[in-house]
Amino acid sequence: MRTITAAFFASLAAAAAASAPASDPDLFWHLASGAWMLDHGRLLDQDVFSFTRTGATYQTGQWLGEVVLAFVYRQASWLGVDVLRAVLVGAAAFFVARATARVQPHIGWAAVPILATILVSRTIWGDRPQLFTLALVPAVFDLLLAVRLERRPRLLWILPPLFVLWGNLHGAFAIGLVLVTVFAIEAVLVRESALRRPLVLALAASVVASALNPAGVRALAAASAYASTSGAYIVEEGPLDVLTGPGVVFAAMLLVALGIALTLGREAIARRIGAPVLWPGLVIAFALLGLAIQRQVTFACVVMTPFLAAGIPAVLGRRPLAPVALPRAMVVAACALFALAVATVAAVAAPRAPDLAAYPADALDALATAHGNLLNEYDWGGYLIFASPSHPVFIDGRGATLFVPGVLDDFEEAVRLRPAYHDVLAKHGIALVLLRPDRPLTVALREDGWRALAERSGRWVLLARP
Repeated sequence: MRTITAAFFASLAAAAAASAPASDPDLFWHLASGAWMLDHGRLLDQDVFSFTRTGATYQTGQWLGEVVLAFVYRQASWLGVDVLRAVLVGAAAFFVARATARVQPHIGWAAVPILATILVSRTIWGDRPQLFTLALVPAVFDLLLAVRLERRPRLLWILPPLFVLWGNLHGAFAIGLVLVTVFAIEAVLVRESALRRPLVLALAASVVASALNPAGVRALAAASAYASTSGAYIVEEGPLDVLTGPGVVFAAMLLVALGIALTLGREAIARRIGAPVLWPGLVIAFALLGLAIQRQVTFACVVMTPFLAAGIPAVLGRRPLAPVALPRAMVVAACALFALAVATVAAVAAPRAPDLAAYPADALDALATAHGNLLNEYDWGGYLIFASPSHPVFIDGRGATLFVPGVLDDFEEAVRLRPAYHDVLAKHGIALVLLRPDRPLTVALREDGWRALAERSGRWVLLARP
């Protein structure tokens, strides 16, 4: 029954993910990076897409994720990207549901927190290597719950090879290491003799495995930064706004979790959910992470979901439901049926093209015949790298990795028409500007005689120096 429940929620999430068009601005530069590595047969470790940082060395910590994206796109175009997104989102939902079913087999009590977590996770469904982390965090969490609650330490051998893969797919493997750390600390504190040594050894092996990537031990520092950035430049790295949709859901889940802990107490949690020291450690650690960095709020919801699903009926005095064992043939048939349903949705509803409404696609023809250094909108940089490779960009979505603080500060100085904007244009030899028409710089340059090569009213304008 546990697998069927997990497959059911996975199919819902995958179908929803498959029906959305690709639109994430970072997708385009990730595709370009992966294509460059496929074409050149080596890692991309220096900038080849901008003129402001050309030749500068950098590591994105996600080279393999970019290669996978580019390979899928080359084999199956935009439909392939949609299907890959659906598979990874579905995998995330599958492991969240299976982890929840380990402590709450009743699908009715499990459904609300699982669906809430899926809804919050939509904020990070963008087509980029982060999708691999979205799938891997619940997978590691489910494995660790099996080890702790069902006393299956032999499963821990899966973690080191998994972290080798994760360390190359995406730079957020630190979140997985935090999970293993919390479980290891709890085993030491409660003196779980059968699990303490295996978990500590698994943690050490996972840390070493994470460093088996082109960046080596530097990847550990970069991964830690992923979970500790201040948000000074990138909105999604800033603190969570609890008045937004995901913020409201997260806040509600956290308040209910705290209420459950205070109402039940340690002994009741031990009887109904197990590991009474583990759950506070997980909820507190990930709640603080989610509050500090909004793109991590999904993972805070992931660890709270099983606790809520088992804790709410316990508070209400409902008896726990015994797990139901179903014949293997029935489980396989049900999972096949769910997979067929998702495949049907993908075949019928998955978009065959990205949503380019937010990008200056109509400016490409005029840009192709223009010459000179281009100052472009931050959010359009990745698209221009992909769609107009003959024009190196001023800035793009690799901001915190490559352009902070110098180039990004210059960008803000120019587009906001601050006192030194003339110096910035001269410093970078700007001959072309592709910006939103309401930018102060756009207005000023028109008044200074810069001519419009092309424009779309209210959306974008391409200006050339007179």
